[in-house]
Amino acid sequence: MADTFGGPRRPARTDGIGHTQRELRDRASYDHQPNPARGCAIALPISAAMWWGLWEAAQACGVIA
Repeated sequence: MADTFGGPRRPARTDGIGHTQRELRDRASYDHQPNPARGCAIALPISAAMWWGLWEAAQACGVIA
């Protein structure tokens, strides 16, 4: 193992022993973040409905022929 300024480097243990509570919380929050595709799947139809409504309103007012 290579030495660092603080001594020999040891890889983090994966069993959770030796970690602080903050490290465990950070790892848990990172592991359980929602999938970004779910947000896109919700936002896309809402955006499409908004633009369709604007298009219909513009046609009704005679702005768009």
